[in-house]
Formats: sequence, structure tokens, C-alpha cells
Amino acid sequence: MIILSGSGGAFEGGFLTLVVVLVAIFAIALFVIFLRKNTFPILNLLFIRIFRGKYSFEYLEFFKKNNLRNPLNNCIRDEITLHFSVFFKRLKGAGDFTTTLPIEFKDVPFLTSYRKLVKEFGTPHCINIARFERKRVKVVGYNETFHQKKMKSLFYFIEDEFVMGEFVFSETRRMDPTQVKEALSRKYLDGKELSFDSFYIENPRGNVLNYHDNGFFASVKYLYREDTRINDILNDIFAHAHQNGQAFKKAMIQEELLNRF
Repeated sequence: MIILSGSGGAFEGGFLTLVVVLVAIFAIALFVIFLRKNTFPILNLLFIRIFRGKYSFEYLEFFKKNNLRNPLNNCIRDEITLHFSVFFKRLKGAGDFTTTLPIEFKDVPFLTSYRKLVKEFGTPHCINIARFERKRVKVVGYNETFHQKKMKSLFYFIEDEFVMGEFVFSETRRMDPTQVKEALSRKYLDGKELSFDSFYIENPRGNVLNYHDNGFFASVKYLYREDTRINDILNDIFAHAHQNGQAFKKAMIQEELLNRF
């Protein structure tokens, strides 16, 4: 009986030791998985910030891919694709005009690089990113004033090249939008009276601006159309966009998913 009792105690002690060892192995495995899932992305983010910068496309895309809140302010709340699409599907009832003058945005040459713009204007006040197929798209903005009212100047880049500018006036209820239309008319149309809520002005090179006032905010967009590469990218996405254009649908879905948070 004494021998049996001793054997049982040894068995129980060995079993408990085995259980402790298994629990320890399981805990270590969980810890390693946790490290791989959390530490590695954090190190990757740190690497991107150090070598690319917190305003880089890669840095912002990390947050979107990991369903994290954008660490910077958004310039626009809707999809970037919608801001380009007004040039490929004309707004109903909009006026059409032509000018012989260059269509420019804030004296910033089109195709200016992002780095050069930031060097000249300083740190952006807001940033959005998206992808047109595999092409990287970035919007950076600066807060300004027009006749003592708030205004945003937005710069749209495709693959680090400035291709479209936009002025956004968010206080149209407290400002007279005719001031904007008159300024555009004086510059491009010899002071012609503009009674439209939306209109386009195009020059012989194909560059075009669009003015639109929906009653809540007004905007003026300036699109560059002189570069074949940029035209091909935009045409692939937006040409026949509202006639079952698959590229346009895919771009909208991708951007909506990226902005779902």
C-alpha cells in the first residue's frame, strides 16, 4: 500500500508539471503571435515615418489599410473621384465658355511635384489619398480667406504630379458668390456677366475650369489636360464613367472602402 501511494503521488506531480509546461508553451505562443501581429506593424509604421515622412502616401495608406483613423485632417469628405468626374460628365444646365488665356491655379505650374509644393507653401493643413487603379492620388490643402471668408486651396496629385487645383468656399450663405464669378469673368471672359450657377471655361490647349455653386458651398476646379500620360490615366478611369465604365466603378469601390471609417 505504501508503494502504491508513492507511485500515485509521483504520477500526480508529473501530470501537474506537464500541465504547467503546456500552459507555459501556449502562453508563449500567444505572446509571439501578439508580437507578430502588433509589434511588427508598429515597427513598420515607425520605419515609414522615419524614411518617408508622416505626410507621405505610404504613411497615410498604412492607417487606411489597417482600418485606423487618419492621423491628419481630411481635405474633403466625399470621394476624390467625384471631384474629377465633373469634367467627364458635364453638369446639367451649366454654361460653356472659351478663353484664349492660360488656365492656371494660384500661379503654381501644373506637373509641379508634391515636394516642391510643400517646400513653397509649407506643411499642408489637410490631406486625402486614394488610388486610380494602381496610380497613387493625393490631395493636400491649405486654409485661406477670400474677402475675409474661409476658403480652402486644394492641390490634386497623380503619381506626385500636380494635375488639378480647387478653391472651395464653404460659407456661401454668408458671402456673395457673384464675387467669385466676377473675378473669373474679369480674368478669362473680359468681364462678361455670368448668370449660371455652374459653368465651364476652356482654353485652346484643352485646360478647363469648372465653377459650381450648390447653395451650400461653391467651388472652382482647374484641370490640366496638356499631358498625354495624365490624360491616359484619367480617360481610363472616367471616359464612359456613367456608361458602365468598369475602371470608374472599381476606383469608386476602392476609395469608398479605404474611406469607410
